[in-house]
Amino acid sequence: MKAIEILVGEHDNILKMIEITTIILNKEDKTTVNIDHVEKIIDFIKNFADKYHHLKEEDMLFLEMEKHGMSRESGPIAVMLHEHNEGRNYIKLAVEGIEKLKQGDVAAFAQIRENLLAYCTLLTNHIAKENNILYPMSERILPANVLSAMSDDFEISNANTFENEYYDKYLKLVEDFSEIYLN
Repeated sequence: MKAIEILVGEHDNILKMIEITTIILNKEDKTTVNIDHVEKIIDFIKNFADKYHHLKEEDMLFLEMEKHGMSRESGPIAVMLHEHNEGRNYIKLAVEGIEKLKQGDVAAFAQIRENLLAYCTLLTNHIAKENNILYPMSERILPANVLSAMSDDFEISNANTFENEYYDKYLKLVEDFSEIYLN
């Protein structure tokens, strides 16, 4: 599988989790929201979306694009990096809301909801930019041997996660939550 196909496939799973998150957080009866599921979604975002996916982009794809003439300080890469950091901030605030909720502050649900929904909006738009602009651009400017090596690196990194959590935990979570919330 090609490097960009791997990244787009990860986007598909992230978008599915975004859809699930939106369904959960837009329930009319907030008392029926399963906070354990919300915490699992945050774990998915922090680890699958940010650690496994964004770091492939930041540590491999963007660096190669920079080596081949794209600026990290301005333009598409700079925008993507800024949005990655913006997303991390939303998740940090959602985690703080979870902690407040666990300490009995029921009003903290609004903080969780607001930040996770802002994250969902940000990432939906971010993914559209990457899939439709940045990734096609990368396929034009990066040599075939670089993309091939990147493909190998992505496949190896996905296969070598701790206790195979990339597949056994995170992709399974998307599948399990899809059965619960999308059917």
